[in-house]
Amino acid sequence: MQSSSWSESPKPILVPALKVGAATGLAGTLAGGVIGILRSTPHAKTFAVLTGANTFILGWTYWAVRSTMCRAIHDASPPGTAIIPRDRVLISGASGAIAGGFLGIILRKISNAAPGAIVWGLVGLGGQYVYNVADARHTREAIEKLENPEPNESILDRAIRSKWSPVKRLTRKEYAGMLKEKLLAVEADIAIANEEIEKLERRKEKSTEEK
Repeated sequence: MQSSSWSESPKPILVPALKVGAATGLAGTLAGGVIGILRSTPHAKTFAVLTGANTFILGWTYWAVRSTMCRAIHDASPPGTAIIPRDRVLISGASGAIAGGFLGIILRKISNAAPGAIVWGLVGLGGQYVYNVADARHTREAIEKLENPEPNESILDRAIRSKWSPVKRLTRKEYAGMLKEKLLAVEADIAIANEEIEKLERRKEKSTEEK
């Protein structure tokens, strides 16, 4: 579930949908083969091929429907308008429901359309929501790195800064803080020394007056 700029020209639908279908079909075939072997299915190869066909239809339909909805929103929106994350979640959920219902009708019967639509609709909703959260977090981290750039540490630097290292390399902030503490300690010593000097001068004055 990719994030794209909605101010760009509409992208093709058929070829990307076929690519997604091929990827999901391959994943389904591999998963079907593994499951068939683990279950000791008599016709494991046939089971794997059928599973791959199911996932191909599901992936192709989902991406085609989602891309069509995106195209419709792009055409109906003012130039430069970007779709909000909530609408992305709704579009992905609706696409998953349509794909799941379509798969249930083709491969089984109409009564299986509703369960398939509910299950894959929830998968589409949940998947897009998780993607939105991860994308927002990645964007925030990228902005923070741009605003507060940090120098790349070498392997030696990371080893020295490890909690298991017997030595420690100070950062600029840590070094500045250490110098500030030392400066405060020196200023305190100077203040104490000044007080002692004043006391000695007072004693000297008193002794002079007594004489």
